[in-house]
Amino acid sequence: MIWATGFLIFWRRRQAEIAYQWNTLDMEPIEEIRSTFKGQLHRSPVTGKLEVYYPNWKRLLFRLLVTIPMIGINIMLVSFVILLIIRFQSWIDRQLKIGRLPHLMSLTEFLPKILLALVTTIFSDIYKRIARWLTNQENYREQRVHDDQMIAKLFACSCVNSYFSVFYIAFFTHKYIRLSHQLTTIFVMKQFWGNIKEAIIPYIISNTHLSVLIQMSKKGRIRYAERKDLNKELKRILDEWENSKLNTTKQRKDNHDYTTKAVDDILTDNSLHHRSSTSTFETLSLSQAEIECSQPKWTDLYEDYLEMVVQFGYIIFLSTLFPLAAFFSLLNNLIEIRTDAFKLCMIYQRPFSQRVKDIGQWQIIMEYMVYAAIIINCIFCSTRGVFRRLIPDLPFGGEIFVLVCIEHALILFCKIIRSSFEEVPYWVRIEKAKMEYRRRQALKKLECDTLLHRKDSRCHAPNE
Repeated sequence: MIWATGFLIFWRRRQAEIAYQWNTLDMEPIEEIRSTFKGQLHRSPVTGKLEVYYPNWKRLLFRLLVTIPMIGINIMLVSFVILLIIRFQSWIDRQLKIGRLPHLMSLTEFLPKILLALVTTIFSDIYKRIARWLTNQENYREQRVHDDQMIAKLFACSCVNSYFSVFYIAFFTHKYIRLSHQLTTIFVMKQFWGNIKEAIIPYIISNTHLSVLIQMSKKGRIRYAERKDLNKELKRILDEWENSKLNTTKQRKDNHDYTTKAVDDILTDNSLHHRSSTSTFETLSLSQAEIECSQPKWTDLYEDYLEMVVQFGYIIFLSTLFPLAAFFSLLNNLIEIRTDAFKLCMIYQRPFSQRVKDIGQWQIIMEYMVYAAIIINCIFCSTRGVFRRLIPDLPFGGEIFVLVCIEHALILFCKIIRSSFEEVPYWVRIEKAKMEYRRRQALKKLECDTLLHRKDSRCHAPNE
């Protein structure tokens, strides 16, 4: 918990340094109106102009009747499926223990673990689509409010989807070896499926689309070249025919026969030339701008932030039960860095940058996750009998009292650590103070120059 608190403090300070270097530290958020915001025209009481207005009661009604029931149904559905898979795992363990399954069938022990990792990953993708649709239907005016609601829905669903199976095994079955195997499977399968979904599948689709465009471009250029040559030859023939209009009827007839025969010969020669000629890729390939325009657009950063926050939860929630979570997270991040670089450079279009001063709602979520991790780890220590081994004669009520005292003490200690460090580093505060001092000095100088100019103008006025 001390590491998690120190990590968040370090991140806030590092965030302030980067924001100062990019000149976004003191930036006031601009209320951007979403382009998809819809409603009825209403005269604004502030500006007196017609503006798009959507009543809050409609949004509240949609959230009560549609959003909350859909999220609740999805959470119950994934919880039911996870419980079935866990029960299936328990049944396989019992069959292996009593020897009813053959020796070769012992490999089925890993089947529920792999199935659970795949199910949670698939449900996570479904939740993201549902959360996007619900947030769009709620029709928020400002982009900031839209982002906050989207983050809240994604995080709520991902918490159940990612942590329910782990907490059920830890709190109810108390099979910590199975928990370690399950977490290892989750880390490996999520990394494997994440790379396939985020990099390999979009890369194959993008290359297939690009190859189709290149073939279409080749065919189009070949047709254009054929039509251009044909038009030139026809123009030459028609010019000759126009020049020979003053000849005799016999000559005109001969010219007409010659024209018809020449056009037929040209069409035949062009078709034969098209069959025999082979165009090179360099002369008929798409330009770099055309290739980049054909790539899909970068959507948003919800999934990237959510992946890191869920991984942060695995580390701090299960630090007492699965210390290798930190190692797997480090390995995952090393691979993820290269995967994201590959996506940005090879698959998607270059995204437009947005000026922000922090990571917004995700920072608050991680701070609350630290407090939740303190409570969860204290409960883990209680269920594993740590307090009873320290104090053998401790009754159940006394154990609960000790647990609550330790939990409150740790939360208070984390708050003290947070309050002991400034969110903005010292050198950043000094640089900001220098900039403020120079600004005030420049303002005083401007005021003095303005007063002197007014006095000079008044002195020259009577003389004139």
